[in-house]
Amino acid sequence: MSELTPRQRRGLWLRLALFAAAWLLLFGVMHAPRERLLSIVPLELAQSAAAFKELAVKGWQEDTPAEGGTPSFWRLRGNLFVDSVLLVPAYVALLLFFTMGFMPVRGEHAIRRQLIGVPAVAAGLFDVAENGMTGRALDDLIDLALVDATVADVTLAARLKWALLGVALALLAWRVFSERKGDPLWRTVAAAFSAVAALAFWVGAARSAPLVLDITLACAVLPALALLSWRALRRVPSS
Repeated sequence: MSELTPRQRRGLWLRLALFAAAWLLLFGVMHAPRERLLSIVPLELAQSAAAFKELAVKGWQEDTPAEGGTPSFWRLRGNLFVDSVLLVPAYVALLLFFTMGFMPVRGEHAIRRQLIGVPAVAAGLFDVAENGMTGRALDDLIDLALVDATVADVTLAARLKWALLGVALALLAWRVFSERKGDPLWRTVAAAFSAVAALAFWVGAARSAPLVLDITLACAVLPALALLSWRALRRVPSS
C-alpha cells in the first residue's frame, strides 16, 4: 500500500471511528445484563432450540417476567441492531480498504481488484441475514414456538459468515505478504495474524466452536487491523 492521500486518510479514520463506535455500543451498552460480558457467538451457533432458549434466557433476558408477562430481551435486540447497522459496514469497509489497497494498481488487475472483495461483502450480507434470523428466533422463543429448524437456519448463516470471513482474511494475508518489500517486518507480522485468524475462523465455523472464534477475534483479527491502520496512518511510503 502506497502512502495515503488526505482523502484516503479521512476515509480510514471514518472507518475506524465507525468500528470503534460499534464496539463501544456493543460492550458498553448492549452487552448481556449480567455481571460479566457475554459473547453473542454461542447463541448464534446454538445447536438446538433448547440450547438457544437456555443461552438467551440465562444470558440475555432482562428480568423474570410476571406470570403471563412478556420477557424482555431489549439488549439482545439492540446488540443485533448495532451489529447490522454499524459493526458489519465497519469491518467490511476495513477489510476492503486494506485488501484492495495492497492490490497492484496496474489496469490489467481491475477485475481481480473487484473480485478480491467479494468474500468480505458476502460475509457482511450473511451477518445481517443471521441477525435477522436471530431476531425471528427470539420472537418464536417469546411466543413459545421456537423449533430446531429455525435455530438451524441461524447457525448455518453464522457458520457461512465466519467461513467467508476466513476467506477474506486469507486474501488479506496474501496481499499484505506479497507487498512486503521495502517494509517487510510489520507486513509479515500483519499477514501472519491474518493467516492465523483465517485458519482459526475456518476451524471455528466447521466445528461450531464459539470460544475459538472469540479468542481469534480478540487475539488475531483486532491486532492485525490495528497494525495495518497504525502503519497506514503513519504515512510511511512503501516501495
